[in-house]
Amino acid sequence: MRKPIIVPVALVFLLCFIGISSAEEIGTSHKGDKGISFSVSGLSSVGIGLFEGGIGGKYWISKKLAIITSLGVSAQKTTQTSPYPDYTDTKTTYSRFSLFCGVEDHFFIKNKISPYLGGGIRFSTSPWTRYYSLPVDDPHPTATKKEKRSTKTFGIRGFCGIEYFFADWVSVAGQYQIDYFYEKSTTKRTLVGGSGVTQPKEQKTTMTTLGLGTSSLMATFYIW
Repeated sequence: MRKPIIVPVALVFLLCFIGISSAEEIGTSHKGDKGISFSVSGLSSVGIGLFEGGIGGKYWISKKLAIITSLGVSAQKTTQTSPYPDYTDTKTTYSRFSLFCGVEDHFFIKNKISPYLGGGIRFSTSPWTRYYSLPVDDPHPTATKKEKRSTKTFGIRGFCGIEYFFADWVSVAGQYQIDYFYEKSTTKRTLVGGSGVTQPKEQKTTMTTLGLGTSSLMATFYIW
């Protein structure tokens, strides 16, 4: 799984390195600049594991303040082969869609290295489906055939990071973020039908969480 992720990240660094040779001193003001950002989230100190990739925009409203938006997507599909030839395989699908809007407050804007703090609001939705392993012929009534779960999340995010400007038109940033969010999940199970079998009702759960921290890496290409 890591190779498809490492390759584009390496290409971004290569492009940025090439830009260094022709880069002039970064200007003291970015007011009015617009950029397109590409990011991966879920980084760790030892490499890139589970991640959420996304694309977003960045607009500097002053010399040190920038409005940022991001749209994140991730998906995963797994199949576990049944050890029994007369049973179906277990299949699981998962996807995630997220939307974020916030503000960055930068420091030391006269330098190529610019630390920043920021915050904003986020929304995400995550559908999950699992098909359980069952006998191909005559599965037992009331056995769980399929389970679907839909999760919606609303919350706020705070973050800190460092952005490095290789040139006026390109930068790379790394940041750490912590979320405080409210989550609502709906789970529905589908049973194998049969005489007298009643399908269970949907189950709904809510949760409030503080301190879900992740790190991320972003590359921003500025356009005028």
